[in-house]
Amino acid sequence: MKEIHELEDFLSKTSFILLKDLAPGTVPLWGQMNAQQMIEHLTLAVEVSSGKHDMQLHTEKEKVEKIKAIMLLSDRPMPKEFKNPALPLVPLDVKHKDIEDAKQALKQSLELFMHYFKNEVETRRMHNIFGELNYQEWLWFHYKHFTHHFVQFGLVEFQSRLS
Repeated sequence: MKEIHELEDFLSKTSFILLKDLAPGTVPLWGQMNAQQMIEHLTLAVEVSSGKHDMQLHTEKEKVEKIKAIMLLSDRPMPKEFKNPALPLVPLDVKHKDIEDAKQALKQSLELFMHYFKNEVETRRMHNIFGELNYQEWLWFHYKHFTHHFVQFGLVEFQSRLS
């Protein structure tokens, strides 16, 4: 797993370099989301991690640690077409007027997320699949989640193992 500062740097800097040229009409390699819906989807996940939305656990409690170890804390990328049981099968409607506003909202959400955990170091927030996560675990989740969607939109190449 990457160090905290590497994950923070990816989320706050590298991801926006990659998103810079993402156009509204970019066609995904799989899935139903358009480019703006994908950005807003990432924003929603960041908002969950910083306490803006509360989640209920969808995984059986006795299976959380095993699923967390295999799917989250490993170097395995998220699988294509991964379905989160907390989300509808049809992509959510966009909230922002355009893709640039959506990118700005993502940036602000990430800043709030990092600020939230800087002030609440011991805090753990519920992820609906992986249970309660601390700051480093949320950073790793966001890194894997962003990378998954960046592959989906051709912004980065697929890697069989994340480093």
